[in-house]
Amino acid sequence: MVNGKVARLLMNSALLQSGYNIVVIPPVVRADYISALQETNKDNNTYFINFISEMVLESQKIP
Repeated sequence: MVNGKVARLLMNSALLQSGYNIVVIPPVVRADYISALQETNKDNNTYFINFISEMVLESQKIP
């Protein structure tokens, strides 16, 4: 199993290759991030996809 840091590194690499900014998971939404990950373990990827999409949109706002 891949640990979280490596998984986020791979995710951010894929985002950069697709022309997006990297995603930073701020501590204030860490619980939501963990919940989204737990849903993927139940074969429900929708929450995680929506969460990461929101984080990508937020990263676009940072100057």
